[in-house]
Amino acid sequence: MRLDQHGQPEDLWLNQRLRTDRAIHEMLGLVKGMLIDGVISEREVIALDDWFRANPDALAIWPGQVLSQRLRRILADGQIDEPERQDLSELLEATVGVQLQPETNPTTTLPLDEPPPSLQFNGGTFLFTGKFVFGTRTVCEAAVVERGGRCLSRVNEQLNVLVIGCVGSRDWAHTSFGRKIEKAVGLKRKGIPVTIVGEHHWVSQLPTA
Repeated sequence: MRLDQHGQPEDLWLNQRLRTDRAIHEMLGLVKGMLIDGVISEREVIALDDWFRANPDALAIWPGQVLSQRLRRILADGQIDEPERQDLSELLEATVGVQLQPETNPTTTLPLDEPPPSLQFNGGTFLFTGKFVFGTRTVCEAAVVERGGRCLSRVNEQLNVLVIGCVGSRDWAHTSFGRKIEKAVGLKRKGIPVTIVGEHHWVSQLPTA
């Protein structure tokens, strides 16, 4: 490996990969530090938000960019309420439990449509299951409604798209949200055109409201 005068790899792709890997380790270290005492303080949330602002390479890591945006939404009103604190704590616990990689989707062991199709929001019907980096399920549903879509509370033949949170478990079949996935798969087997995608793809398709 050839190094430049600053001791960095001359290969730009390799240099970027090394920076991204370093960002992954730093981010996971910060998150683990926040979780170690079981309490997410406002100071820790602000510190993680500041770290994202100072480390743009972390935004290339899924779910770095979305997690950063969520932190800013939480801090926008100047206070962190208990539901936000609890939800963020559960999300960060799940984040350190998945293997983070650049431009990957941690839900790839789930029965997702491959390749993932384009999503039609205006007039489409959506259902969310699992845990989402983008926000609470209410926030995700609001994003769909703002774009002309409609959200369902259960799987039925009117469903167009089932979206699975990015921290979906490998043991999804044994979880509560796995029941919705099983029902959606059952509809697909009957020939009903239900699309199943992960949060990463849903976010990438989300048009500007």
